[in-house]
Amino acid sequence: MWAWVGGGVATLLAGIWGNPWGLDFFDLDFLVILTAYLFLTFGQIWAGVFALGQGFLMDVFSGGLHGLFSAAYLSVFFVILVGSRFFNLLNPKGQMIIVSLSVLLKNAMLLILLRIFSQDIVYSKTFLLVSLVSIGVTGLAAPLFFQLFNHLRGIPNRMAEGTSPDEN
Repeated sequence: MWAWVGGGVATLLAGIWGNPWGLDFFDLDFLVILTAYLFLTFGQIWAGVFALGQGFLMDVFSGGLHGLFSAAYLSVFFVILVGSRFFNLLNPKGQMIIVSLSVLLKNAMLLILLRIFSQDIVYSKTFLLVSLVSIGVTGLAAPLFFQLFNHLRGIPNRMAEGTSPDEN
């Protein structure tokens, strides 16, 4: 329940606040991290429903193409689903890789769909640089948020990493 509320608040604040500190350069994609965490803790179905729900919420409150963000966040879920077969989502390195790849595909999906449906889109090197930094910042922040979410749920770090409390 807290994830739905947190995701909804993050979506609404991102739309209202857009850029509160003037730092487009450090655009953290909180919803991708939250989707990956939900995938890890609650499973595929709930993470997929969450991703689709957040995409619908963004589509409703954006003035753009309907279905654009739904497709983008479904692509995030797809990368998490496939990436979790190759990388361990319990491991911080796996979290960084999967979340970074998810943001990369989400941004690519947005660019491709915008290019297909709007011929007036012009891309700049600055936009691509900001997108790359966003991918890196979100990937690096993922393990910190995973630990924070585990702490808020009362899960010890050893249990979160897949070891039992008796192992040293």
